[in-house]
Amino acid sequence: MGALIPLAISLAPEIGKWLFGSTGEQTAAAVAQVVQAATGTTDESVAQATISSNPQLAAQLRLQLAQIAAGQEEAARTAQLETMKAYLADIAGARQQTVDLAKSGSAVQWAPVVVSTVVLSTFGVVMFAALSHALPQGSETILNMLLGTLAAMATSVVAYWVGSSAGSAQKTDLLARSPAITGGKP
Repeated sequence: MGALIPLAISLAPEIGKWLFGSTGEQTAAAVAQVVQAATGTTDESVAQATISSNPQLAAQLRLQLAQIAAGQEEAARTAQLETMKAYLADIAGARQQTVDLAKSGSAVQWAPVVVSTVVLSTFGVVMFAALSHALPQGSETILNMLLGTLAAMATSVVAYWVGSSAGSAQKTDLLARSPAITGGKP
Protein backbone atom coordinates (compact mmCIF):
# COMPACT_ATOMS: atom_id res chain seq x y z
CA MET A 1 0.00 0.00 0.00
CA GLY A 2 2.96 2.36 0.57
CA ALA A 3 3.45 2.55 -3.20
CA LEU A 4 0.23 4.57 -3.48
CA ILE A 5 1.51 7.37 -1.24
CA PRO A 6 3.52 9.22 -3.95
CA LEU A 7 0.45 9.14 -6.19
CA ALA A 8 -1.67 10.59 -3.37
CA ILE A 9 0.88 13.34 -2.74
CA SER A 10 0.88 14.25 -6.42
CA LEU A 11 -2.91 14.65 -6.25
CA ALA A 12 -3.08 16.44 -2.89
CA PRO A 13 0.32 17.79 -1.76
CA GLU A 14 -1.16 19.08 1.53
CA ILE A 15 -1.41 15.49 2.74
CA GLY A 16 2.38 15.18 2.70
CA LYS A 17 2.96 17.05 5.96
CA TRP A 18 0.76 14.58 7.84
CA LEU A 19 2.71 11.50 6.71
CA PHE A 20 5.42 12.06 9.30
CA GLY A 21 5.39 12.33 13.05
CA SER A 22 3.26 10.56 15.60
CA THR A 23 0.24 10.12 13.31
CA GLY A 24 2.19 9.47 10.10
CA GLU A 25 1.63 5.74 9.97
CA GLN A 26 -2.11 6.11 10.60
CA THR A 27 -2.37 8.85 7.96
CA ALA A 28 -0.41 6.82 5.42
CA ALA A 29 -2.71 3.85 5.95
CA ALA A 30 -5.83 6.03 5.52
CA VAL A 31 -4.40 7.64 2.38
CA ALA A 32 -3.43 4.30 0.86
CA GLN A 33 -6.85 2.87 1.69
CA VAL A 34 -8.65 5.80 0.02
CA VAL A 35 -6.51 5.55 -3.13
CA GLN A 36 -6.92 1.78 -3.27
CA ALA A 37 -10.68 2.01 -2.79
CA ALA A 38 -10.98 4.66 -5.49
CA THR A 39 -8.78 2.90 -8.04
CA GLY A 40 -9.41 -0.72 -7.11
CA THR A 41 -5.70 -1.59 -7.00
CA THR A 42 -2.55 -1.40 -4.89
CA ASP A 43 -0.33 -1.12 -7.99
CA GLU A 44 0.83 2.47 -8.42
CA SER A 45 1.10 2.38 -12.23
CA VAL A 46 -2.38 0.86 -12.63
CA ALA A 47 -3.79 3.37 -10.13
CA GLN A 48 -2.10 6.24 -12.01
CA ALA A 49 -3.52 5.04 -15.32
CA THR A 50 -7.00 4.71 -13.80
CA ILE A 51 -6.87 8.22 -12.37
CA SER A 52 -5.42 9.72 -15.59
CA SER A 53 -8.21 8.23 -17.66
CA ASN A 54 -10.99 9.45 -15.34
CA PRO A 55 -10.84 13.16 -14.36
CA GLN A 56 -13.97 12.79 -12.22
CA LEU A 57 -12.29 10.03 -10.19
CA ALA A 58 -9.20 12.23 -9.80
CA ALA A 59 -11.35 15.11 -8.49
CA GLN A 60 -13.18 12.79 -6.10
CA LEU A 61 -9.88 11.38 -4.85
CA ARG A 62 -8.46 14.89 -4.34
CA LEU A 63 -11.50 15.75 -2.25
CA GLN A 64 -11.15 12.64 -0.09
CA LEU A 65 -7.43 13.29 0.43
CA ALA A 66 -8.14 16.92 1.32
CA GLN A 67 -10.69 15.69 3.88
CA ILE A 68 -8.03 13.46 5.44
CA ALA A 69 -5.62 16.41 5.60
CA ALA A 70 -8.32 18.65 7.09
CA GLY A 71 -9.11 16.01 9.71
CA GLN A 72 -5.44 15.79 10.67
CA GLU A 73 -5.23 19.59 10.86
CA GLU A 74 -8.27 19.72 13.14
CA ALA A 75 -6.86 16.99 15.37
CA ALA A 76 -3.53 18.81 15.60
CA ARG A 77 -5.23 22.09 16.51
CA THR A 78 -7.38 20.38 19.13
CA ALA A 79 -4.28 18.76 20.64
CA GLN A 80 -2.48 22.11 20.63
CA LEU A 81 -5.46 23.77 22.30
CA GLU A 82 -5.61 21.09 25.00
CA THR A 83 -1.87 21.45 25.62
CA MET A 84 -2.25 25.21 25.91
CA LYS A 85 -5.19 24.85 28.31
CA ALA A 86 -3.16 22.48 30.48
CA TYR A 87 -0.20 24.87 30.45
CA LEU A 88 -2.36 27.82 31.45
CA ALA A 89 -4.09 25.76 34.14
CA ASP A 90 -0.67 24.80 35.52
CA ILE A 91 0.36 28.46 35.71
CA ALA A 92 -2.93 29.39 37.34
CA GLY A 93 -2.50 26.53 39.81
CA ALA A 94 0.97 27.70 40.78
CA ARG A 95 -0.22 31.24 41.31
CA GLN A 96 -3.24 30.04 43.28
CA GLN A 97 -0.97 27.92 45.45
CA THR A 98 1.06 31.02 46.31
CA VAL A 99 -2.14 32.91 47.16
CA ASP A 100 -3.38 30.03 49.33
CA LEU A 101 -0.03 29.84 51.15
CA ALA A 102 -0.11 33.58 51.78
CA LYS A 103 -3.66 33.36 53.15
CA SER A 104 -2.67 30.55 55.50
CA GLY A 105 0.40 32.42 56.75
CA SER A 106 2.81 29.68 55.64
CA ALA A 107 6.50 30.52 55.43
CA VAL A 108 6.59 28.64 52.11
CA GLN A 109 4.76 31.58 50.57
CA TRP A 110 8.12 33.34 50.41
CA ALA A 111 9.75 30.67 48.26
CA PRO A 112 8.90 32.39 44.93
CA VAL A 113 10.19 35.69 46.30
CA VAL A 114 13.44 34.13 47.50
CA VAL A 115 14.01 32.20 44.26
CA SER A 116 13.21 35.30 42.20
CA THR A 117 15.60 37.43 44.25
CA VAL A 118 18.40 34.87 43.96
CA VAL A 119 17.95 34.50 40.19
CA LEU A 120 17.76 38.23 39.46
CA SER A 121 20.63 39.05 41.83
CA THR A 122 22.84 36.35 40.34
CA PHE A 123 22.02 37.56 36.83
CA GLY A 124 22.91 41.15 37.81
CA VAL A 125 26.17 40.16 39.50
CA VAL A 126 27.31 37.97 36.60
CA MET A 127 26.33 40.66 34.09
CA PHE A 128 28.24 43.30 36.07
CA ALA A 129 31.28 41.04 36.35
CA ALA A 130 31.24 40.25 32.64
CA LEU A 131 31.02 43.91 31.67
CA SER A 132 33.47 45.35 34.18
CA HIS A 133 36.24 42.76 34.44
CA ALA A 134 38.65 41.26 31.96
CA LEU A 135 37.79 37.64 31.30
CA PRO A 136 40.35 34.86 31.43
CA GLN A 137 41.30 33.60 27.98
CA GLY A 138 39.00 30.79 26.80
CA SER A 139 36.19 31.45 29.28
CA GLU A 140 33.95 33.31 26.81
CA THR A 141 31.96 30.21 25.86
CA ILE A 142 31.22 29.27 29.45
CA LEU A 143 30.28 32.87 30.28
CA ASN A 144 27.94 33.02 27.28
CA MET A 145 26.26 29.79 28.36
CA LEU A 146 25.92 31.03 31.93
CA LEU A 147 24.50 34.39 30.83
CA GLY A 148 22.07 32.69 28.45
CA THR A 149 20.84 30.38 31.18
CA LEU A 150 20.53 33.20 33.69
CA ALA A 151 18.77 35.41 31.14
CA ALA A 152 16.21 32.65 30.52
CA MET A 153 15.71 32.26 34.27
CA ALA A 154 15.34 36.03 34.70
CA THR A 155 12.75 36.06 31.91
CA SER A 156 10.83 33.31 33.67
CA VAL A 157 10.93 35.24 36.93
CA VAL A 158 9.57 38.38 35.31
CA ALA A 159 6.90 36.35 33.48
CA TYR A 160 5.87 34.77 36.78
CA TRP A 161 5.39 38.10 38.52
CA VAL A 162 4.00 40.27 35.74
CA GLY A 163 2.88 37.65 33.21
CA SER A 164 4.05 37.28 29.67
CA SER A 165 2.49 39.90 27.48
CA ALA A 166 2.51 38.83 23.83
CA GLY A 167 2.39 35.09 24.43
CA SER A 168 -0.36 35.41 26.99
CA ALA A 169 -2.39 37.66 24.73
CA GLN A 170 -2.01 35.20 21.84
CA LYS A 171 -3.04 32.27 24.03
CA THR A 172 -6.01 34.15 25.42
CA ASP A 173 -7.08 35.14 21.91
CA LEU A 174 -6.70 31.58 20.64
CA LEU A 175 -8.70 30.20 23.54
CA ALA A 176 -11.41 32.81 23.02
CA ARG A 177 -11.68 32.06 19.30
CA SER A 178 -11.60 28.28 19.63
CA PRO A 179 -14.83 26.29 19.63
CA ALA A 180 -15.98 24.83 22.90
CA ILE A 181 -15.01 21.19 23.35
CA THR A 182 -17.73 19.08 24.90
CA GLY A 183 -17.53 15.35 25.29
CA GLY A 184 -14.19 15.21 23.44
CA LYS A 185 -15.67 16.66 20.22
CA PRO A 186 -15.47 20.29 19.04
